[in-house]
Amino acid sequence: MLKGIMHPGHNIDPLIKNPARDTKDVMLGVYRYAYVSRLREFLANDHEKLSCYMGEAAFATMSKAYVAKYPSDQPNARWYSRHLPEFLAATPPFKKSPELAELALLERALNDAFDAPEAAHKTFDDLAAVPPEDIAQAQFAIHPSARCITVVTNVTGLWSSLRCGEQPPSPYRLDEPQEVLIWRQGSSSRFRLLGKEESMTLAKAQEGLPFGVICEMIAMMDDPDTAAIRAATYLRGWIEAELISDIRLA
Repeated sequence: MLKGIMHPGHNIDPLIKNPARDTKDVMLGVYRYAYVSRLREFLANDHEKLSCYMGEAAFATMSKAYVAKYPSDQPNARWYSRHLPEFLAATPPFKKSPELAELALLERALNDAFDAPEAAHKTFDDLAAVPPEDIAQAQFAIHPSARCITVVTNVTGLWSSLRCGEQPPSPYRLDEPQEVLIWRQGSSSRFRLLGKEESMTLAKAQEGLPFGVICEMIAMMDDPDTAAIRAATYLRGWIEAELISDIRLA
C-alpha cells in the first residue's frame, strides 16, 4: 500500500475497496495527499526554526523531496525527521546553504536532549563531600542528555534570532569550526558554545578520566600555573548547569 502511495507506477488497485463515490484513482490521490501532508507536518513540528528560516514555500519544496527519499519507516513519528540534517547537507540545492543542515542538526540535538533519559544531577554539596586528598581520583559522569556538535556557520545566532522572533542575520562561515554543547537542564533543552579547552575537558570527563589526569591535560593546553583554576571553573559551570549526574572515585 505504501509503495502505491509513494510511487504512482505501483498498482495497488486490489488493495483499495470500491468507494461509494468517486473512483479508486481519486481515493488513491486522497490517500497520497494525506500521507505526504502528515509527514510534512512531522518535519515542521520537529524543525520549527528551520521552517521559519526557509519560508513556507521553500520548506514545502524541501519536505516533498525528503518525503520522496525517506518514506516513514518508524511507528513513532518522533523519529521521522532524524535524517534531515544529512539530507540537507547532501542534496542540491540545499547543500549550497550549509546553515540549513546545521540548523536542522541543532534542532535535532535539542529534541534529542529533551527526550534523553532522566538522571540525577549532583550539587556543590556532593562535590564538597569528596575528601580533598581524593579529588584527583574523582570521576564525573556527564548527564545522558549532553552531546556536542561541530558547526561551521553562525547557526547558533540564526537559531537565537528565530527563537526571539527577530530577523535572523545573514548566514556566514566561521573562521574555524565551533563546538556547541547541547543538554537538558530541568525540563528545558539548552545549548552554549564551548572553547577548545573546555570541549576537550568535557570529552575526557565523558570518557571517565579522573580529574587529576584531566588537570594535567589542561596544563598542556595553556598556562600550567592556572590549570587547576581553569579546571575548577569548568567543573563549577557544569554543576551549575546540572551536567554532572554522578561523582565517584576511580
